[in-house]
Amino acid sequence: MTARDSIESGLAAFCEAFNGGDAAGVAAQYTSDARILPPGASSIDGRQGIQEFWQGFIDAKVADLTLRSDEIEDFGSQAVEIGTVSASAPGEGDARVQLAGKYIVLWKQDASGAWQMHRDIWNWDA
Repeated sequence: MTARDSIESGLAAFCEAFNGGDAAGVAAQYTSDARILPPGASSIDGRQGIQEFWQGFIDAKVADLTLRSDEIEDFGSQAVEIGTVSASAPGEGDARVQLAGKYIVLWKQDASGAWQMHRDIWNWDA
């Protein structure tokens, strides 16, 4: 399986876990020493903190998460991915607000050949 295939499979697992309300499943897509750099917030290190962060999004009723990989550059045991993100969030009344943004992820391949997210940064479009 190519890096692209593995990364796209990881993105699908991330979205499935998130949209299913499974923050632990989301965090499992990251390396144990991962770091996320969310917009407008301090960086968060490690799976436990990452799980708590994503649980906050799930609890806030953010849904319909979609990640689309636009570019993957494979460097052997590491790869850089650039992509787009979309989701929906509660708005006024019963309305949903559509969110869109972009991201960069540094992926690392472990000794077994599995690819996991190691560094993750994103921002939302205006």
